[in-house]
Amino acid sequence: MRLELLAPVPYRAIGTVAPASGVDDASPVAREGNRLGWRGWLIVVAVGCSLLGQGERCRMDRRFRAPSTTLQTYWEALRAGDADAAWACFVEGRPDVPMPGSIWFLPSTDDLWLTGYHALPVSPGRVLVSYEVHYRDRWSGDERMFRFGNELVRERGEWRIAKSIGEASMPEWKPKERPVDS
Repeated sequence: MRLELLAPVPYRAIGTVAPASGVDDASPVAREGNRLGWRGWLIVVAVGCSLLGQGERCRMDRRFRAPSTTLQTYWEALRAGDADAAWACFVEGRPDVPMPGSIWFLPSTDDLWLTGYHALPVSPGRVLVSYEVHYRDRWSGDERMFRFGNELVRERGEWRIAKSIGEASMPEWKPKERPVDS
């Protein structure tokens, strides 16, 4: 049994309050410990979480997430004859003149794949890549291959082709005799 609860209730004066005499103490009463408590921490966490997602949205194109996917996208665009998709793989975008020897040298083909990647990091956002381009000629069915190289740079998390490295070892041209009216 708790005896302190049975103490008499202090007397309250009924009526008007007696005027205070002297000077009032205007200084605020200091709290003991200044602890935040769970509500205070909840407010701090809510404010912190609301500030975390602020800033510019970053939308990366999955086609340019790595040097190999950028090169695969580029050569697939060349195979399909899509110049706009091919120019999207470059840093400078689309100039007014076509790239010599890029779109029109490939014969019509259904299969095109890249192998033999050799990457040389030049700096954290720049890499030199050499690779082999394999394709199957649609008319003859022959598999052909040539080596090629590009310098790629990273801009805002996406890899883009800066320039070609040297001359490509283009396949030897072997025209097939085909009927003119087919």
